[in-house]
Amino acid sequence: MFQKRTNQTARQVPVQENNVPKQFSKSFTNNKNQDQLRVIALGGFGSVTQNMFCYEYAPGGDFAKSQIIIVDCGVGFPETDIFGVDLVIPDTEYLMDKKDRILGIFITHGHEDHIGALRFIIPILGSHIPIFAPKLAVAFIENRLAEAQIRPNLTEYKHSQIMEKGPFKVDPILVNHSIPDTHHFAITTPVGVIYHGSDFKFDTMPMDGKYADLQHICKVGAAGVLCLLSDSLGSEHPGFSPSERSISENFENEIKGAKKRVFITTISSNIVRWGQAITYGKRAGRKIVMVGYSVEKAVNLAKELGYLDVKDQDLVPIDRVRNFADDKLMFLVAGFAGQPESALSKMIMGKHKIKIKAGDKVIFSSPDYIPGTVSAIHTMIDNLSKMGAEVVYGEKEVHVSGHAYQAEHALLINMVRPKYLLPIGGNFRHIRAYHDMANTMGYGTDRLLSPDTAQVVTFYANGGADTETEIPFRKVLIDGFGVGDVGATVLRDRKTLAEEGMFTIIMLVNAETGALSKEPVVLSRGFVFVKENIDLINYLKQEAIAKFKEASGKPTNFEFVKDQVQGHIEQVIFEKTGRQPMVLPLVVEIE
Repeated sequence: MFQKRTNQTARQVPVQENNVPKQFSKSFTNNKNQDQLRVIALGGFGSVTQNMFCYEYAPGGDFAKSQIIIVDCGVGFPETDIFGVDLVIPDTEYLMDKKDRILGIFITHGHEDHIGALRFIIPILGSHIPIFAPKLAVAFIENRLAEAQIRPNLTEYKHSQIMEKGPFKVDPILVNHSIPDTHHFAITTPVGVIYHGSDFKFDTMPMDGKYADLQHICKVGAAGVLCLLSDSLGSEHPGFSPSERSISENFENEIKGAKKRVFITTISSNIVRWGQAITYGKRAGRKIVMVGYSVEKAVNLAKELGYLDVKDQDLVPIDRVRNFADDKLMFLVAGFAGQPESALSKMIMGKHKIKIKAGDKVIFSSPDYIPGTVSAIHTMIDNLSKMGAEVVYGEKEVHVSGHAYQAEHALLINMVRPKYLLPIGGNFRHIRAYHDMANTMGYGTDRLLSPDTAQVVTFYANGGADTETEIPFRKVLIDGFGVGDVGATVLRDRKTLAEEGMFTIIMLVNAETGALSKEPVVLSRGFVFVKENIDLINYLKQEAIAKFKEASGKPTNFEFVKDQVQGHIEQVIFEKTGRQPMVLPLVVEIE
């Protein structure tokens, strides 16, 4: 069914693969003559972040004539074992020969795991592709793409404004989340209606007074829905998720009760939380100081669009904080996830003009379940505690989830009444919990879709569905300005350097005779301390000299010599120490 791809682009290097062949050679064999709709998670099913879903409609099952829309385009955060990588983005390799058939990108809301990859992927797919987004997300996207000097084809949509592109009709439905203007989509296709239920909750007391449009959801369900794709991140928790308003009293009391300065950190795009913090800070008589580029941008954009009630006289620039008493200041700080270059990390390290002191209060109103962030968050909390700061986090009830719990999932399922359920936006443990809940509602395994990471969900005009095929899947890594140029070999080297260190042997060779002119020079970094291991170092030098002489010839091939020395020294080091540092032999020819 597939053919092996013989070449690989330099743009995207596989990091881990699922033994999946690289390229489709033909369409499905089952029911191939009827209309089909593929749903492809380009960030992989079973992932909380990197949200990017491809809907591909093929008339008569002919995928050479397919048409495509995309929902969301987000980033992910690297796990701690992916050294030196900034972000992870969805893999767009599947779309490379279909770019002319992409009709539009539809954005559900403005969080980074739903819009953050646009600045990397739009240059790949083409800036002509129309992007449709709600008001606040439009502002965030415009700002981010302007920084990257990208001029997008961007259109704002309103709640319930149906958008038609080719065979697709996209109907946005307002729901609640930790950011305003969050929507679900009812996507009408010739194969059936798909309800795309990205991140959501049903908040009965939303801070902004805007309720989820349950009537609209019921209307879509009454018309018939083939499949519900549903956020599953909160599916392990029973009942309803707490309202944003439920933390108001605790949150405000933490700010009121602070004796010195207050520092608050959360996801930069969590406009609801920033709004609460600003309101409570003002009530406590504190001036607001924004620290960190992402926070300044998010708050200023939300302020301009009317989502936040903050006036210029409420704000104090960093350069003027020395003019105010400690108990009159509150800082909104970027870097909740412990990013090394973030404002909060620099404050903790003492590298920022604002220094956190003993007695200051630091409030983490942020989740700790975003993959790749947990360890860094806990490290920051430990360091702040060691510094004498009062740290307030999760268990003190200063954060509530923006994701639905089991009762809300059950409510959505009952309103939509789909034939199939396809949980998204969670890891596989969340998906399993969602399935268990759905089982209690009468959904059998034949109606619960369970694709593996790289599998495609295919719906057929006769009402059938399967997950019988897979597409190539890899993690595309962002390191600085590089997109996808950090692959398995580079990561392996970085891992070795971090865990085992490096051992370098510099061999000075007479350019005429090819013989060693002097004893090798040795450098050890992260392996052993040279001055305390003289006997080992001398032994390794002698082994390198002996192997150099053995591998030399007339004329000498120095590349061959380096390979031989490297392999031999690696073996000797392992036998003597049980370690496997990166061994780098260098040959320097001297006159």
